[in-house]
Amino acid sequence: MLRRRLTIPLVLLLCLMSFPQAALPAQQYEHKAEAEIARMTPAQRVDEWIGEQVHHRYDLEDEHEDTIKKYVLRDGLDALPRIVEVINEYDPTRFPEGQGRRGERFDACWLMLSYIDRQAVRLRASAEGHRAIDALARAVDRMRAAGYGQKNQHEWEQHGRFELAAQYLEEAKGINHTDEAIRETLLIRYKLQMSDAELLAFSNFLVARDPTYPNWSAQDFIKDYTRINEAGNPAQRHVMRKPKRFYEAYLEFKRTRQ
Repeated sequence: MLRRRLTIPLVLLLCLMSFPQAALPAQQYEHKAEAEIARMTPAQRVDEWIGEQVHHRYDLEDEHEDTIKKYVLRDGLDALPRIVEVINEYDPTRFPEGQGRRGERFDACWLMLSYIDRQAVRLRASAEGHRAIDALARAVDRMRAAGYGQKNQHEWEQHGRFELAAQYLEEAKGINHTDEAIRETLLIRYKLQMSDAELLAFSNFLVARDPTYPNWSAQDFIKDYTRINEAGNPAQRHVMRKPKRFYEAYLEFKRTRQ
């Protein structure tokens, strides 16, 4: 999962920064049974996701978030209105970081937006998705106005939170992690190479054809022994477990361009 792929020093920094304020609330937050989560509305499931992230985000052995995430991804676009509401609450130019735990709630929402865009449905294919992208863009602008994103800033709020939120914003507008995995799949499985420009065009083609293409296949993390680095180690890449549908879509994409 994405937040578990952060570098070890950053994970340690986050734990040290958040432990004092997170320890007590974590005792007050209790997991709900999956049957109860299944009966919730999409907005309630978003709130449950936020609560899980706020109180248990650093518990790497806690797998309850996977259960909540499964249902929110099924909700897809129906989850976006509540996500947008919470994103709009985050304004570091008006509220100090930590007040109302707005920053942590914001983290939970941009993270879920990235999951929806990468695993369920491309946000830029719908009006609801564009509203979510616009909300995230405004939040990033508010962070810039608060002085975040400057050189030599190492605090999570000013560096990590800002950089990742801005990164996912750019992914939602164009090429995302799933698109990169598709490119690697076509290269490794079918010896097809795509430039960034062609990949963006293919992504646009898929968005118009079927914006749910991120859930056509699960992904595998493999070692590509055809590409060896200077240390003698193979490249490690994400690829689509079921590549055929993407290959057929690429052939159709090429025919339309001709």
